[in-house]
Amino acid sequence: MIHILLLAGLAAHAGAPEVRINEVLYDVSGSDGGEEWVELCNDGGSSIALSGWSLEVTSSGGWTEAYTFDSGSVSAHGHTLVGKGSGTHPGSFGPNLPNAGSATAGIRLVDESGTVLDTLLYGSPNSSGYQDDGGFEDSLAPTVSAGESLARVPDCVDSDSADVDFVRARTPTPSAGNGDGTSDCPDPGVVINEFLPDPASEGGDAGHEWVELHNAGITTADLSGWAVEFGTSSFSKSVALPGGTSLSPGGYLLVGDSAVDGADVVGTFSLGNAGSNADGVRLVDCDGAPVDTVIYGETNEDGWVDDGGGTATSLAVDPASGASIGRIEDGVDTDLSWDDFDRFDAPTPGRSNTETLPCAGEDALLINEFLVDPDGTDEGFEWVELVNIGGDSVSLDGWALQWGTSSYSKSFEFSSSASISPGQYLVIGGSGVSGADILADLDMGNASSSGDALRLVHCGGGAADTVVYGPDNTDGWKDDAGIDASSIAPEPESGKSLARCLDGIDTDLSARDFVVASVSSLGAENPECTPIECHTGLGTIKINELLPDPSGTDSGREWVELYNSGSEAQRLDAWILEKATKDWSVAFTFPGGADIAPGAFLLVGATEVPADHIASSLTLGNGGTAPDGLRLLDCTEFPVVQDTVLWGDAGEDPEDPLDDDLGDQSMAEMPGDDLTVGRFPDGVDSEDNSLDFSTNMNPTPGAPNEEGGTGTGGTGGTGKGCSKTADGGPSKCGVATPMGGLEWLILALVGLRRRRY
Repeated sequence: MIHILLLAGLAAHAGAPEVRINEVLYDVSGSDGGEEWVELCNDGGSSIALSGWSLEVTSSGGWTEAYTFDSGSVSAHGHTLVGKGSGTHPGSFGPNLPNAGSATAGIRLVDESGTVLDTLLYGSPNSSGYQDDGGFEDSLAPTVSAGESLARVPDCVDSDSADVDFVRARTPTPSAGNGDGTSDCPDPGVVINEFLPDPASEGGDAGHEWVELHNAGITTADLSGWAVEFGTSSFSKSVALPGGTSLSPGGYLLVGDSAVDGADVVGTFSLGNAGSNADGVRLVDCDGAPVDTVIYGETNEDGWVDDGGGTATSLAVDPASGASIGRIEDGVDTDLSWDDFDRFDAPTPGRSNTETLPCAGEDALLINEFLVDPDGTDEGFEWVELVNIGGDSVSLDGWALQWGTSSYSKSFEFSSSASISPGQYLVIGGSGVSGADILADLDMGNASSSGDALRLVHCGGGAADTVVYGPDNTDGWKDDAGIDASSIAPEPESGKSLARCLDGIDTDLSARDFVVASVSSLGAENPECTPIECHTGLGTIKINELLPDPSGTDSGREWVELYNSGSEAQRLDAWILEKATKDWSVAFTFPGGADIAPGAFLLVGATEVPADHIASSLTLGNGGTAPDGLRLLDCTEFPVVQDTVLWGDAGEDPEDPLDDDLGDQSMAEMPGDDLTVGRFPDGVDSEDNSLDFSTNMNPTPGAPNEEGGTGTGGTGGTGKGCSKTADGGPSKCGVATPMGGLEWLILALVGLRRRRY
C-alpha cells in the first residue's frame, strides 16, 4: 500500500544518506544462531562510512540494538553484508533477528547520531504498534518460510511502504542485487482447486494424498520449477513440478502420491489433518513466490500467513476422513479460504469439483432398509439392503457403501462380480445375518448423540443414494444434491431397522422416505406404511399435559399429550417433538398418517404407558437444573415452532439457555412423582408457562385435564408462577389468579408471534 503521506516521508529523507536495508535472512533452515544476515545497499553516487551506525531489532514492544558498526562502508551503488558470509562484518547478532511467528517484528538502520534511516516491519498483527519511517503501523512486509529471504524489489528502491517494496525470495542473493521485480514465471491464473489430506484407506494416508491444480486463466501455464508446499506448522515440505510441466486454460493437473490413480505428477505427500491446529498447503512459482495459499482447520495458533502477507483469519474447513477440501466454484479465488472452499464427500481428482462421471444404474439402485442397532451385540449382525428399481441389471463394479458418525470414515467396496437384477434386493451384512448375500463387517453409527449417515456411491464417484438419520445434523451431512441435509430420518431403535415407507420410492428427503420399521423385511419388500404428507402447522396444536417423573424408574412410563385447540384437523406427518435439559434434540418424529381432530387429544409415550398412544422411546428431563423443555415443530423445510413448554423447580433461577415461544424463560413448576404438568382449561395458551400450567395434577392421559393441582399458576393452580425478568436477572414469582376472557384474548394475540428454526 502506498500512503497519502508518502511524499512527506520522502521529503523528510531527502538529505539523509541513501543507505537502505535491501535484503534480510531472518529464519534459516535449521538453527538460526550465527547464520542470519542483513544486506545494505547504497543508492547514492558516493561511498558512505558506517562507523557508529547500528542495526536495531524489535523486542518486548520496543527496539534493542543487535549490531554496531565499528568500521566499514557501503560503496556507491553497492552492497554490504552484515552477519553470515560477511568478511568485514561477520559477527553474529545478539539477539537473533526476530521471526515474526505470531506478531509483527522489525529491523531498522540507525546512524551515528541516532537518526532512524530505514525501517523494515514484517508479519502481522502489529499488536505492539511499531511504526515505519512514515509513521505508519500497517505497512508490513510478509513473513517468509525458513531459508527464504525478504528482498527489496526493485533493488534499493524505497517507497517507505514495506508491503510494496519487499517480496519473498525463495533463493536469497546476499551481497548481490535483487533484480527489477520482473519474473520468468508470471502468474497465469493457476490455483489450488482441491486436495485430499485425509484419505479413507485401510493402510493409512501414506501414498494416497493429492493436490489438484486448475488453470482459471486464458493462456497455457508453464509450471516448470513450480512447487506445491505444505506442512503442519510451516511450509516445511514440498513436491516440485518437473521441467516441461504445463497446464492448458481450464485444465486440471493432479499432483499425487504413489498410489493415486491418474496422477500427472507423482511426489511424496504428507498433508496435515488439522487435528489440533490449522495446517496449510500452497503453490509457489519458479521464483519461490506464493501464488495461492489455503489454510484449513479450526484455529490458526501457528500464525499461518495468507496470500496477502497477513496472519490468516479466514480458514477453510477442517478435513474429514475420505473427504476432499475443494473450491466451491472451480478456480474462483477471493483469497478467503472459508469463502472459497468446502468439504466434498465425493472427491473429484483431475476434474471439476461439480462433475461426477456417468455410471450405469446410478439412478436405479437405492438403500431400501438397514439395521444399525441390533438387539444385543451389534458386531456381525448389522446389515444394509439395496434394491434395483430400474429395468436393467446393474453391475456393482466400482460401487461402494460408505458410512460414519461425523464423516464417511468407513466403507465397503463391492467386488467386480457383484450385481443386482431388476426388482431384486441385495443384502450386505455381517456373519450373524441370516440371508446375507454379501458378507461384510459393518460398524454403523447408532446416532446416539448426533446424526449419522449411510450412502451408496456409484462407479462415477457420485452419491447414488444417501440416508441421514438421528436427532440432528450438527455434523453437516450432505444430501444427494450436495447441500446440508435438512430432512433427517428417525433415530434408530434397538432391534428395529430403518426402512423406506414406500418400497423403492425415493424423494431425497430422509425424514419422508424412512421410518422405524415395525417388522424388518430383510431381502424382501418392506411392510406397507402410510406415506408422509407434510402439512404446515396452524398454531393450534398444544402440548397439553406431560408426565416427566413417574414414581420408581422412569424408563418406559413417561408421556406427552397433545391437544388440538383449533377448528380444523391437523396432520402431524414428520412433525418433531424436541426435548432439552440444556440443548434441543429430537425426541420423537411423527409417522405418516398421524393427525388430531379438533378438540381431540393425541398421546405420545414410552412402551409402558397404559392408555392408547403412539409408542416411542420418549424420555423427559426431571428439572435438575432449570429449565428443562419440550417443543413441537412442524415438518416444513424451515420448521416452525408450534408450542414450547419449559419446567423446573419453583423459585429456581433459570440456568439453561432455553427460551419459550416469546424468547423468555417462563417456567411451569416441576411436579412430584407420578403427577403431571398440564393446562387448564385444555389448550389455553398465553405463551407464559408460569400462568398456563398447573403442577401436581392427577394424570389424565388422552383425556381432558382435571381442575386442581398445586404450585404453579393457571386457572387450575393455586401457587406461584416464576419467570425470568426482562433484563435476564433472577426469576420473579407472582401469585397467579384466574384471568377473564379478554385477558386471555390479549395474551393469545401476543402469542401469535412465532420463531423459525
